[in-house]
Formats: sequence, structure tokens, C-alpha cells
Amino acid sequence: MTVTEIIAEQGRAGLSLPSPINMDWQYPDRDVSAAVYLLVFAPTPNTPTRRDLHWSISWPTATESAPGTTNTARGLDSAAAWRHIQVETYDVKTDPAPQPRYVYWGACTKSADELTAHAVKLALGTFPKAHRRRLEELAWETPVMHPNGEWNCQNWVLAFFDKVVADGLVAQAKIDHIVQEAEKAHDLPGT
Repeated sequence: MTVTEIIAEQGRAGLSLPSPINMDWQYPDRDVSAAVYLLVFAPTPNTPTRRDLHWSISWPTATESAPGTTNTARGLDSAAAWRHIQVETYDVKTDPAPQPRYVYWGACTKSADELTAHAVKLALGTFPKAHRRRLEELAWETPVMHPNGEWNCQNWVLAFFDKVVADGLVAQAKIDHIVQEAEKAHDLPGT
């Protein structure tokens, strides 16, 4: 991989659009222990190799539907909302270069969708809310790099994992196992 440089403000510098809508007002991250996962999203028609799969650190924040509705099914595949720590692709040609680029907007709660339901979910462990907040703090310390055609969300997650291990939140052996499983997810060829 070629060396690339850090992009200012984790990719947010000079952007004209606001951050994605955060649903944490409807699905707050409660002060309870919660399982945290590495999500490896299912391939799309434009996803020929495992390096093209999107990775996200996520945990469900709601297992029931919005107030006034019912979600009778329980479990991860029926979670109503997930909190994500991830970089996202941003591509607005009228904004300053580089475009497209990756951006870290901060942790964001989103309503569950089919993509999340079909993602491979690899458990990092169960964390109290204080440790999940620490994960969010470490994500703010993880740089986003200028696009170079090779660096992607997986590199960002790996750099984030280095910080998580250094902080003592997850053992290196656990991270190694999770990454190994992620690389086999969805049965795609390598790079």
C-alpha cells in the first residue's frame, strides 16, 4: 500500500453538507451493558473483493420499533436501531478536493435497514455505556487519510482497533480473531 497523508478534520474540512441524520433522539444509547460488533456489510454488485466490503463498529440501541408500533421479533436481525462508529464515503463534486473522500462524522445512530440485517456481526464483547463512550472518544482520535485508491474504511477500523487495544478495552488476540473472521466474511476473494 502506498503511504497517504491525514486529511484535515477527519475529512470534514470544507464540506458543504451537514452530517448524516442521527436518530439518537429516538433511539438513545441507554446506560446498560450492550454487545458491540464489527459489522461486515454484505457485498453489492460493485463489491468484487473482500477489500471492498464496508466495516463498521456498531451496537443495537433499540430492539423494539418506534413508539406506537410493535416489533414482535427479537434479536440482532430485528434490532430497530444501531449506533455506528464508521467512516462514510462523501462525494459532492462542488466541494473542495479530494472527491470522493472518506469522512468520520462521529458516532451516529441509524434506523436498522436490510443492509444492517444482512451484515456479518462479529462480537467484540459486551461493554458498559462508559466503555462505549470511550470507543467513541477513540474514534475521534483515529485519523482519516486522503484517498489514494487503496486506503478505505477497513484501514480506518484497523487503526481504530490499535487504539482500542492500547486502551485496554479489547485484547489483541480477540481483535486478531475478529479481523481474521471479517476477512472471510461473505466468501469473497482477497484484494
